[in-house]
Amino acid sequence: MPQRIIPRIGLIALSLWVAAPAAAQPSADVIGQIKVVSGQVSILRGGGVHVASVGSHVAVADVLKTGADGKVAVMLRDETRLALGPNSELELANFAFAPAEQQLGLSIRLVRGVLSYVSGLIAKLAPATVRLQTPTSIVGVRGTHVLIKVASP
Repeated sequence: MPQRIIPRIGLIALSLWVAAPAAAQPSADVIGQIKVVSGQVSILRGGGVHVASVGSHVAVADVLKTGADGKVAVMLRDETRLALGPNSELELANFAFAPAEQQLGLSIRLVRGVLSYVSGLIAKLAPATVRLQTPTSIVGVRGTHVLIKVASP
């Protein structure tokens, strides 16, 4: 009897997964996901403010903001890792990751605060297409790990 139940449970689970609503699956606009959140962290998107939580998706043009006690870590689709410290603000300005079509690029703008950047596949495949911008400079990435601090104006 138990041998018959196991295949049926697997079949039920598969049918529920296939029937899951499309809203539960990430859209094509999603470029990454928040992996760690501590303290006050928000995502500014399309004029709205959303509280960031583990599992929240991020998209091009999103702005990540941390409060005085905030920290956030994000993993982009190409395995680029971004981490922001307290009182930071970062815009995800551009992201293109379609290696088969040779469309690669990443541009982020750190307005203020501290950013730890660990390169992913875009930097490995096309390092010249990665730009880390601050109010006073542009950093071209040729290595794997960069730490940037921008003082508040």
